[in-house]
Amino acid sequence: MLWTLRSPRVWTLPCRPPQRSFSFTPNRRLPRVLAESIPKPPIFRQEVAKARKPPSFTDAVRNVPIRNQVLFTIAGTIGALVVGAHLTNAELFKWWAYIASTPQAGLKKDRPPTSEELARAQYYAFGRQLQGGLAALKSSMEQLPETMKAMAVWSYVQVFQPILNASEGKRMCWAIGAVNCAVFLAWRVPRWNAFMMRSFTHNPLSGRSYTLLTSAFSHENFFHLLFNCMALASFGGAASTQLIALTKNVEKERGALSEPSPKWHLLSLFISAGLFAGLVSHIGYARWQYPRLIARLRSTAPSPSSLRPGASAASMGAGASAASETAAISAATSAREGQYSLGSSGAIYAMFAITALGYPDAEITLVIPPWFPINIQTGFATILAFDLLGVLRGWKMFDHYAHIGGAAFGAFWFTYGAQIWYAIREWDLPVAYFFHGHRLKKAKAPPAPSES
Repeated sequence: MLWTLRSPRVWTLPCRPPQRSFSFTPNRRLPRVLAESIPKPPIFRQEVAKARKPPSFTDAVRNVPIRNQVLFTIAGTIGALVVGAHLTNAELFKWWAYIASTPQAGLKKDRPPTSEELARAQYYAFGRQLQGGLAALKSSMEQLPETMKAMAVWSYVQVFQPILNASEGKRMCWAIGAVNCAVFLAWRVPRWNAFMMRSFTHNPLSGRSYTLLTSAFSHENFFHLLFNCMALASFGGAASTQLIALTKNVEKERGALSEPSPKWHLLSLFISAGLFAGLVSHIGYARWQYPRLIARLRSTAPSPSSLRPGASAASMGAGASAASETAAISAATSAREGQYSLGSSGAIYAMFAITALGYPDAEITLVIPPWFPINIQTGFATILAFDLLGVLRGWKMFDHYAHIGGAAFGAFWFTYGAQIWYAIREWDLPVAYFFHGHRLKKAKAPPAPSES
């Protein structure tokens, strides 16, 4: 049988596409990649040439900023003085209207009341308010035994009689002390410790500015709070009296501008002095203490020869003593964590300076030895010398920069503060009259004629 020879045939799957050449016309819908657009691989020598020299230790440590703190202090001081002057003028129109509407006051409506008349009106109005509270207390205890009623009345009188007899400036000092006590109680809450440390202590390395104000009302230690409150009550009342005398001297030169109470003036002084003292402490740390810490770290750093690859641990430790290692650790910790400051000492130093300059013949008795009376200016100069020595020696137990800054602000305010306060009040007088003069207008208005 003969077989039929057939030509060889290539069998393909039905889904196999027909053969075509490798090069084909590109699809218009696909992007065309040019050879020039493909990034070239980096060259090692060029990349090494671009590398910068690593910064030194001094360059790597950042400088502590002071610009925001200076601006905050200026804005806070201006704001405190303007608001205090406005509140003083508002009280002027309030009590002027009260006196004008009281027939038994005997005030002539063609002249403004003096500061003494305004203070007298406030005293009697506050006394009548306390008498009303006592009468309400007695009426609420009618069903109680006489012994309990007598005890309650005696306690009421013992509490509020010293408040009534105290001057407005001393009452403001007590109010500031109450705020300090409230902040101290907040420190006692363990859950709030992180918040209090962040928001009520000033650390120059934190970069925050508002803590210059909040730290002036913050005390973590009980004895710190006690001493500052005692000093505030002592020097604050005397400083408020001196502020009244300085304001009267300016009124003799520039015209009468009655001041019903020095309490807002004293509060503005407290805030402004606290801000300035905190700023001096901040600048002192940023421009003096912190650079010294960095220089100490550089001097205690190990030499490059001791850090060579073949050096042993014994050869590295032989070059430094235990004291230098401890100093290096302390300096590194201080440079990393900064310095936390708090307290009203700076503002109290300002009031201390005003009292010492205003009453040079007065005597004081310290709560620490020596307990015998000394001249106030001698005591003030001694404490300032101690703070100056603390600055030069770098002592850290007290904030000596803040003390010196507060004393400097107090001396400045004793010399120029009354003129500044008078000028701000005079500028704010039309604004205060616009917002608070309606009571005075009603009091000065003639009574409507009665119909016959």
